[in-house]
Amino acid sequence: MALAEVRSILAKEEEERTMSRIREESEAKAWERAEALLKEEGERIEKEDVKKAMERIRKEKEEREKMAEREDAKKAKRVENADVKEKPDDEKVAHNKPVEEENKKVEKDGKVKEPKMVAIKKKL
Repeated sequence: MALAEVRSILAKEEEERTMSRIREESEAKAWERAEALLKEEGERIEKEDVKKAMERIRKEKEEREKMAEREDAKKAKRVENADVKEKPDDEKVAHNKPVEEENKKVEKDGKVKEPKMVAIKKKL
């Protein structure tokens, strides 16, 4: 009977050691899985951050391009305005005034009147 009790005690101790080893192995596997999940989550977050940064960079680039286009348009408009201001007098036509020919003046009634000096020169 004492032998049976000793065998029973040894069997229980062996069972406890086996359970302890299984528990440790399970714990180690759980830690490994947790680390893998954390690593995957970190990589996913990192990818999202990179995507967001790339999107922000793209938007900033588009804004800079739009601003550059606006500046180019403003410069072109300034150049056009400067060209209009610098037109020679020959190109500028006053639409309200009668057109004067060489040394001739058009009067209101439609008759052409030459200046006296021009008339005297023609007689000579």
